[in-house]
Amino acid sequence: MNEDAPQRIPLDTPAASAAVILGCYQIQVGPCVRACGGLTTRYGVHAHPVCLACQHEKPLADAVRRAG
Repeated sequence: MNEDAPQRIPLDTPAASAAVILGCYQIQVGPCVRACGGLTTRYGVHAHPVCLACQHEKPLADAVRRAG
């Protein structure tokens, strides 16, 4: 496991706690659109509908696909 990889915030994490981790308001917290089981800053001006863990995994998957 890559130590630099962002950790997924589980869906059962209280919104207030997830908001502190994500640096947003709790009303902005929602599930990742990839249905990975993680929370992200889903709503608002600075929304990231895809969580940081999924954003980190996508370039890795693309690199593997190109190499294979």
